Amino acid sequence: MLENDSWNIDNAVQVDRLWSILPPLYSIIITYYCIMEKGIEKSSAMIMMSYVTCIWGGRLTFQFYQKGGYSIAMGEDYRWLYVKEAFGEQKFALQVFNLLFVVIYQNILLLLLVLPQLVMFNRNTAIHGLPDIMIALSYVFLVVVESIADKQQQDFQRRKYKMIADKVERHGDFKAGFLRSGLFAYCRHPNFVCEILLWWVFALFSVSRCGFNWTFIGAFNLTCLFTGSVDITEQISSSKYALYAEYQEDVSAFIPSIRMLTIKKKQENKDKDK
Repeated sequence: MLENDSWNIDNAVQVDRLWSILPPLYSIIITYYCIMEKGIEKSSAMIMMSYVTCIWGGRLTFQFYQKGGYSIAMGEDYRWLYVKEAFGEQKFALQVFNLLFVVIYQNILLLLLVLPQLVMFNRNTAIHGLPDIMIALSYVFLVVVESIADKQQQDFQRRKYKMIADKVERHGDFKAGFLRSGLFAYCRHPNFVCEILLWWVFALFSVSRCGFNWTFIGAFNLTCLFTGSVDITEQISSSKYALYAEYQEDVSAFIPSIRMLTIKKKQENKDKDK
């Protein structure tokens, strides 16, 4: 069904709709079978892992719903339109890419993200005291920071387009057309950073029981996927906003720094001197 929807509608929105739903669902299924086999007390770590994935999934699902992502009229992601343009008239090649990358690979990736929990099934699945609690708290912390970054971006875009519609004179980031303040003053994609890191953190649950293992493959693939997505996003932003290249020079895409804050402070001092 998913394949037919994505093939016939010719967009990636079907996978987008499942992105925040499938990992928590897989996690809950694994936890359920663990409880059935070992009991609730001996499955406490599994239960905690399902809780944190549901926090992540619930937050993203609600945000996607607010943006109209589950509406029938939901359009294609703007990056997907760019990918389609890159293929040009090669429609068959685009459909093959759509099938292999969007439909098959990304759905497999959503399962790979919870592999650490699956590997733990035959190990000690009770909470390992402070280490497991710290891992869970780190995961939730990253979800919270990601939520803040998304909210800052949404509020900015809402205000920007309202100012454009009302024909109000714009200054600062609103004039530049993109957000450079808040968390976006530290790195260009703070929400992506958190999304990537929280799945590396999730894999640490299995490390405390199995040592460093191959279940990091989910987090690694997600890192690769997001890196490619950022490349496309930034090509689009660079073509739309004249100052974006300067922003790229001043602020790292993923590694947080305070350089942008220093630059803004110097600019403010210059403005005061004028």
